[in-house]
Amino acid sequence: MVASFWSLRDFSLAHRRGDGEELLLSGATIDVPIGGFYLLVGKSGGGKSSLVRLCVGLFDPREPLPRTKGGFDCLGESVVSGPSRALRKRMAAILQEEGLLDELTPRQNVELALRAAGRSKRLAPALLAQVGLDPLPDRVASMSGGMRKRLAVARALAAEPEALFCDEPTAGLDSQSAAQIAALLRLAHDSSPGRTTIVVTHDLAAFDGLHDGILELDRSTRTLSMRTAGDAATDPVVVGPLPDRESENNLVHAMRHATLAVGGLAHTFAVSVLRLPPFEMRSTLRSVVECSLSPLPFVAGASAAIGGIATFFALRNNPVDGGFEAEILQGTGKVLVSVLVPLLCAFFFVARIAAGATARLGTMTRNHQVMALRMMGIDPADYLLTPLVWGMVLGLPVATFVGAVFASLAGLIAAQAVSGTSTLGFVQTWFRDVDPLDLKAALGKAALSGYLVALVCYHLGSGPKRSGADVGEAVNRAIVHAMGIALIVHATVTLCVYV
Repeated sequence: MVASFWSLRDFSLAHRRGDGEELLLSGATIDVPIGGFYLLVGKSGGGKSSLVRLCVGLFDPREPLPRTKGGFDCLGESVVSGPSRALRKRMAAILQEEGLLDELTPRQNVELALRAAGRSKRLAPALLAQVGLDPLPDRVASMSGGMRKRLAVARALAAEPEALFCDEPTAGLDSQSAAQIAALLRLAHDSSPGRTTIVVTHDLAAFDGLHDGILELDRSTRTLSMRTAGDAATDPVVVGPLPDRESENNLVHAMRHATLAVGGLAHTFAVSVLRLPPFEMRSTLRSVVECSLSPLPFVAGASAAIGGIATFFALRNNPVDGGFEAEILQGTGKVLVSVLVPLLCAFFFVARIAAGATARLGTMTRNHQVMALRMMGIDPADYLLTPLVWGMVLGLPVATFVGAVFASLAGLIAAQAVSGTSTLGFVQTWFRDVDPLDLKAALGKAALSGYLVALVCYHLGSGPKRSGADVGEAVNRAIVHAMGIALIVHATVTLCVYV
């Protein structure tokens, strides 16, 4: 049987920064008994959240992990390099930003966590009632701050965790609401014998009389100590000046980030292949419908414009007045249907879909919704990447087909206006040189472009986001990269097929 919840042995922790390393813990040794309700306190930036995230494995894989030295065990397993999958299933976390999925109803948020834990969705009403959410609002966006915290508690309890971590659960609440959330957390702790709860907080007043001990991370001495409820606070022991930062070679720092960036892109590609069979069918179907329908007005309008204008000027500027009209229509139809319209559709599609998808993913990352999925044991690739891949791989060919139809209709109208061409004559001439190879090439270019654009959008959108500016930068980069990908794919395939 595990004797300690946390066991630190000569453990040191340092953040990797752009200009070096910042030492947070130095040679900490402590055993935290299992089954208690503990507060983790200390000054901001001292490493409290870093300890918790290291324990539950919530660091972004595209950022350098904190540098560690010594031993750090949780529930008898080492978490120095992050927790194992089995250990992660025994833990749950309530994040400061809650990480609630806005696209789901409050009840669906809890049902998703229950399903991920292998439990019946019918338990959701009982969990919601347990945290005082009865009746329940229809939308997450309409919930108050206190209600959002309660919903986050209900979702965390869905997994029946042995360990519950709470990062600033009373932040942004008034004193009364904070006290209610603190009491709710204590009640949830007591309802499951043997559970250990760690609460990162600055609000000691809200938890007065509720905790079993206080873990204090002293930034000045870089030590972690514990005092049980009722113990008097002790003055910190000064161990002598320690450097705030250790310098790091700029080249080493740049190479580390470059390696992580390349590795992250390779990981995204590998995951897109391995997780291609859709697991989240509801999300996948929603993505396919959205990617297939939302860009159609733009695609149809732009394709009609280029089809009508190209046909009009080709016939109007015929050097042989009234001659070779069939050949002109035949060549115009071939070029538009096989090359120009598919490329134009790809540009309008990615401008509409890539921007929206990256903005959504970036916002979810910044609001910790992606992190919350990981905490529930849900692979973000299943919930976000796979639906996006299927949506774009199927949606862009649909957009290309619609674009070809509208370009042809506009070409027919232009041909009738210039030379009075009949509908049957136009169709027979316009599509005379368009063969199955052209259709396969056009749809192949669309599907390949959609796949690669989906990878770029996911990679950029799900990367680290610390501000709204980071989200905006990801959107801008996604649009530029997506258009570049579409251009390269279409040019390469066109040259391979027709040259």
